[in-house]
Formats: sequence, structure tokens, C-alpha cells
Amino acid sequence: KDENGKTIDGSFTDLRFVATADLSDDAAQDAAGASACIVLARPKTGRWHQVRQHLAYAVGHPILGDSTHGLSRTNRIWRERRGMLKERVCLHLTRIVLPATKFTPRGIEASCPLPNDMMNMIVNHMPALMEDSGAILFEEGCLAHPDACI
Repeated sequence: KDENGKTIDGSFTDLRFVATADLSDDAAQDAAGASACIVLARPKTGRWHQVRQHLAYAVGHPILGDSTHGLSRTNRIWRERRGMLKERVCLHLTRIVLPATKFTPRGIEASCPLPNDMMNMIVNHMPALMEDSGAILFEEGCLAHPDACI
């Protein structure tokens, strides 16, 4: 749907599930919030909340902290038991590459590492997730070094 609630057809996102962590520990206590994944998403179109909607509704794996398309109970568990910031949506643009145009003849490439709060959640609560995904995230240009988080 767009910002006005109108359904839009023809939106596409390439998704790559990189690694999954099983969190069935004392903090989970039930199925809500008992697993998490690192997913690389490459939107092919630019629709309102496209990545968030595709993960939540098409794949059935909403983004942590997403109060619009996510799961309130899971988000609450992550805030209360795993230190997720109150207003955090665990969606981050780590790298963007825009092709050359007549206005930007060399194109544009920009990158930004994961914010410390997100990295700390992964390292402190899902260390195996980073071990399993570090090489792929480095290969994809999301990490400066393949062992940056291990």
C-alpha cells in the first residue's frame, strides 16, 4: 500500500536470508521473539514501506521494532529483555549504489555501518548470528572486515 492506503501492484524486492539465530532461552519464554535473522534486501522498485511490508506480509518475518507492520509482543520482549531501544526499527541501509546520470557522471556510492545499539543487540544476544553472517556481510559491502563483529 502507498502512503494513502491504496494497494499498489508491481513492487519487487530481492531478499537474501543470510543467517538465523535460535533464541529459545530464558528471555524468550515462549515463541514470540524466539528467533531472528539477518536479511539483505534489495528493493527493485521504490514503494512506501516496501521492504517492511514484503518481509511482514509476503514472507511472514516482520522487522524487529516495526510498530506498523511488526509484532507488538515480540517488540516488547526485545525492548524489555534484550535492550532494543524504544523507537528502534531494526532496518538499516548499510550501502547504496546509484548509477551514473548526467548530473552525477560517476554515480554515487555511500555506506554506513550498523549503529552501535543494533550491533550490540546482535553481539550480546546472537553472537552465532554474526559468526554465521560476517563473511557474507563483508562480501556484500556491509562490513569493513569479515571478522569485524566476532
